[in-house]
Amino acid sequence: MWGVSAAQSQIRQNAELRDEVRELSLQNTLLQSRLTDSELIIDTQNHTSIALRDELTQLHTTNAGLETELGFFRKIMVPGETDQGIHVERMNVAAAAESIFVIEATLIQVAERPSVVSGSITLEIEGTRNGEAVRLTTTELGGSPAALDFRFRYFQALEQTVELPTEFTPNRIKVAVIGKKGTPVEAEFVWPA
Repeated sequence: MWGVSAAQSQIRQNAELRDEVRELSLQNTLLQSRLTDSELIIDTQNHTSIALRDELTQLHTTNAGLETELGFFRKIMVPGETDQGIHVERMNVAAAAESIFVIEATLIQVAERPSVVSGSITLEIEGTRNGEAVRLTTTELGGSPAALDFRFRYFQALEQTVELPTEFTPNRIKVAVIGKKGTPVEAEFVWPA
């Protein structure tokens, strides 16, 4: 009898342990499901924060560009903060081929009541050739177009293509703006501008 009682006790205990294992397995499955859900939420939040950071960076870049453009137009439309007259506002040099460069200049006129201004621009490139300082005009470099004439009220962008000699190393570019009225304006930029 005692053996039967001990066996029945073991059977009950095994049944309880099996029920407990089933319950723990169910809880484990639920916890794993919650963990997976939490990991997905964290992953989504990480991707969202990266996307937001990238978008914010893009917005800051766009804003900086707009601020630059606003400053450009503010100089033209709100005179007083800048000296009156013609200014070389922007200068850019871009390589078109191995020794061919496109020089772009943007002129603006700052005036209370702007009128049409006209004239021409000459470009001079300073550099070294065989260790000696040399100054070359765009005419000497076969500039295309040959002459840079301007006529504008507020601003104008001009472009000229030049071919530099292979042994020439440019350092600076000088711009002389010669209006039909008024004094010439000169500006100097480090190469490439």
